[in-house]
Amino acid sequence: MLRKIYHKSPEPVKKVIRKVHSKIPFPYVYGLKFAKYYKWLMKTQWLPPEELEELQNKRLQIIIKHAYDNVPYYRRIFDERGLKPEDIQTKEDLKLLPVLTKDDVRKNFKELCAKDFQKYNPVQSSTAGSTGEPLLFYRDAQESAIEQAFVWRHWNWAGVTPECKIFILRGSRPRKGLMEHKGKEIVLSAYDLSNETMSMYVEEMRKYKKWVLRAYPMCAYLLAQFIAHNNIEGVKSVSVITSSETLFEFQRTAIEKQFGCRVFDWYGLGEHVCAIGQCECGSYHINSEYGIVELLPMDGLKENQREIVATGLNNFSMPLIRYRTEDIAEISNIKSCPCGRGLPIVKSITGRSRDVIITEDGRFLTTGLIVEDIDKIQSIKEWQVIQETTTHYVVNIVGYSSFNNQDKERLYNLVRSRVGVGQIDINILDHIERTSMGKFRAVISKVSVEEAM
Repeated sequence: MLRKIYHKSPEPVKKVIRKVHSKIPFPYVYGLKFAKYYKWLMKTQWLPPEELEELQNKRLQIIIKHAYDNVPYYRRIFDERGLKPEDIQTKEDLKLLPVLTKDDVRKNFKELCAKDFQKYNPVQSSTAGSTGEPLLFYRDAQESAIEQAFVWRHWNWAGVTPECKIFILRGSRPRKGLMEHKGKEIVLSAYDLSNETMSMYVEEMRKYKKWVLRAYPMCAYLLAQFIAHNNIEGVKSVSVITSSETLFEFQRTAIEKQFGCRVFDWYGLGEHVCAIGQCECGSYHINSEYGIVELLPMDGLKENQREIVATGLNNFSMPLIRYRTEDIAEISNIKSCPCGRGLPIVKSITGRSRDVIITEDGRFLTTGLIVEDIDKIQSIKEWQVIQETTTHYVVNIVGYSSFNNQDKERLYNLVRSRVGVGQIDINILDHIERTSMGKFRAVISKVSVEEAM
């Protein structure tokens, strides 16, 4: 409501509002709901695992009872299986319910909306739809404050303080031009990356002593490469926070070297069913208070890889239970982190199951396996592998001026060594197309995993 009033106000009134707003201390500057959850999360992260599990079970029981009482889809599912809410007490009990796919959500959209959903002031949202039809869903109005509280907890791990300037190089667009100052935030256009714009971005960063970069991994990587190629010094960030694309180790290495700081990766979904973030020790922690994560085996994945199936704990207008994210995590053998937090750990987020390449001889290759070692061809700036069929691949690249036929042959042989037999076309482009949200996809497979089983 206050945000709407601000945007409708004349500039003199906006100036007064900004001045008053700047005097409100953190965390109350983001509202009472945010402050409450943020302070709660700053305490719960230090609970031992068994207490976090107990907390999670209590929240699960609440969402399950609500779903049974108010959501027609789940009432039908429970009745068909002869189940009652009290049969679902823990994460292990969720196996009594079926996995919910994106197609299930589309086909049962109205049935998945709670009968009392208006009391939660629902807001309709959607996924970007980068692989086809966008997925619509509802979120409680208050969930935006809860979401922001989890994000700020992760930022706290990354050393972000309210005094930091935050550069944003991701899906947000400046309202005008290539750069927009919005209080503590400086929005940079990720849709216009070039040597000229990156030079401007770097010069702006060098003006500040304490700042953070929030970026898509590929955007941060390209900026790091620009800094390296031009021998630019003095671009030191408190941290770089990446999200929304798979972060590869070669990207992390380059970003940390050029920005002189740690990369803190974050994994979340627009559906708000789970969130996973890296701490200062490098561990990927599952946010237990956010959602329940099940790591389920899937045909074709490596032994230590699992698909993420998640149950959101904070959305009542349209709860998603055992939602199939189509994303893949690598399980960890580490049970506890040196940071001391009791939150569970996964080793890494390795990609999306829909971006798994299926070779003609029946092998399943995840994104990381496909792009491995391509970064060692230093004359290549960007690359993308598209699987048209099990025997036809298209490799799109953007090269530096030093890219030559020898590099092209080396690239061809690298891809051939991964996919085996088949046609490989290499296209040299000026720019590789992003999704509607400006995300970069390193691997796109048009061959369905399910069809290959």
